[in-house]
Amino acid sequence: MKLVNSEILKVLSSDPLTGVSVLDRDGLLLYVNKKSLRFYFSEPQRSEDVLGKTLHELGFPKQWADERIELYRRMEQTGQACVMRTIWQGRQQFGWMRPFTNPGSEQDFQVLVVTRRIGAGEEADLLFDSEVPVIESEVMGLGDLCVLTRRELEVLAMIGQGLTAKEIAALLHRSVKTVENHRISIGAKLHKTNKVELAIMARDAGLTVDDSMRVRMCKPSSEGCSWVL
Repeated sequence: MKLVNSEILKVLSSDPLTGVSVLDRDGLLLYVNKKSLRFYFSEPQRSEDVLGKTLHELGFPKQWADERIELYRRMEQTGQACVMRTIWQGRQQFGWMRPFTNPGSEQDFQVLVVTRRIGAGEEADLLFDSEVPVIESEVMGLGDLCVLTRRELEVLAMIGQGLTAKEIAALLHRSVKTVENHRISIGAKLHKTNKVELAIMARDAGLTVDDSMRVRMCKPSSEGCSWVL
């Protein structure tokens, strides 16, 4: 099958920190590099075992897959590139999505997705301030953070932002003692002994207070790569 410029794919795939994939309007996976496989699958996968399958066939949650396929089809209509921000396996990921057309090819419309893991900080802030629209995924894979309650996610997000217990208490309209109890509970669940370790996890996930309201997925089951919402 004819894909977007093969030389471009080779150059992008040579970056050890970058995931590269190509899909069609229906979420059919046409190309994927090793880093992208590690980004999106919790178990080791070979490219030959996943190519030619749709996101649904690969076992991703229906809402997660539908969200992306709807975006691909919208891009086909508008021709507009975008960036999708999501949390996956407990890490913040940004996927640069650019539509391409291949006249005469069986897959005449394709989307090039270039994925990087970028925690909270200046680099991520630059993305949100860029001219390319950033779309927030409403479905997230929290990884180890999935054990936390919605309130605990809010508190952890604020810890990652460097807020004190007093500042968090004021924002949540709770007592400082309540916030400290949440912090202790978070630490016990995540097996982290201090706020610095918790802050690092929150920043790796790019966690925000709004993320506590998104649809979350638990870890994959032992059968294949199925997920449970």
